[in-house]
Amino acid sequence: MVTILKERFRSFEDGKSVVVAELAVDVKTDLPVPDGISGRVLSQGTLAWEITTGELYGLGSDGKWVNQTTGDVYDPAGEE
Repeated sequence: MVTILKERFRSFEDGKSVVVAELAVDVKTDLPVPDGISGRVLSQGTLAWEITTGELYGLGSDGKWVNQTTGDVYDPAGEE
């Protein structure tokens, strides 16, 4: 499950709001693709907290999440 803790509007793209957000997810596999949250496109710099492990992830401009402790990359689109 994904919970939006905070978001900041940046612009519109194809009728969706482009936002920088702070998210909470239960597990890493809950991390969304950039357009995976209804009505929004997540921008580079979005952060996500994985509650089960306490790990923090940052969204890169390539749409992949980077673990901020280990540097491991997670691609929610399945193309690691």
